[in-house]
Amino acid sequence: MFPNLKTVLSLFVIVGSICLFSSNVSATTLGLLQIDSGSGNVTVGLNTIDWTPPVGGGSGTFVVGAGSTLTSALGGPVAGTIGTVLDLSGGTLLPIANFMTFSSVPGLAFDLGFVGPGSANTNCASLAIGGSCSVFVGSPFILTLTPTGTGVVFAVGGIARDGTTPSNWIGNFTTPIAGITPLQIQQIFGCVPGQGATACTNPTATLNSTFAGQFIATAASVPEPTSITLLGVGLIGLFCIRKKIAA
Repeated sequence: MFPNLKTVLSLFVIVGSICLFSSNVSATTLGLLQIDSGSGNVTVGLNTIDWTPPVGGGSGTFVVGAGSTLTSALGGPVAGTIGTVLDLSGGTLLPIANFMTFSSVPGLAFDLGFVGPGSANTNCASLAIGGSCSVFVGSPFILTLTPTGTGVVFAVGGIARDGTTPSNWIGNFTTPIAGITPLQIQQIFGCVPGQGATACTNPTATLNSTFAGQFIATAASVPEPTSITLLGVGLIGLFCIRKKIAA
């Protein structure tokens, strides 16, 4: 009437061993990363982003914020330490490996997989407070009119790597630009509502400001091989027990 005790115990040993092995290899990068520009800033052109310092060096720096909870198999970035972020240009192809790296956690990297999208609205005139636009069609930057000027959001995301299972990350770089409205920014670059970047008449203009960023790393949705193995062992175990009962 009941399955052979030896068979059941053997299945428990197999499943237990796989669970133990799975717990040892399932580490991944998870949690909240907060950063700010520290003593640096960012210079944004029509098709370029230059994080500083240094100016025009291919990459810039940021400071890990105290509110970060990011963890990985290699450890978590320490608040107050310096990270590196790569400069971007309109001709850069995605994905970009090692977009953000951390001095306190060598081997941990955020690869950039996508940017934007910007706002579908490119008419920056007559915005109400809280209204948003992008300065040209296809721009990844969202400009929002605030009581003191403009809030800029640059959405990004990709894959976080720590040598174990990669995870997904997504978030925003943000910066406040005081005393300038989205319409004035659009006019600085000479861009035309409803037109792309090629219609902008002042493509060499730039804006400079401090920046901050907030990013979340979450587990990838694809099942790990060990999870699939566990499922398989469970189904095989049930099949064997049912066969034993039937016998």
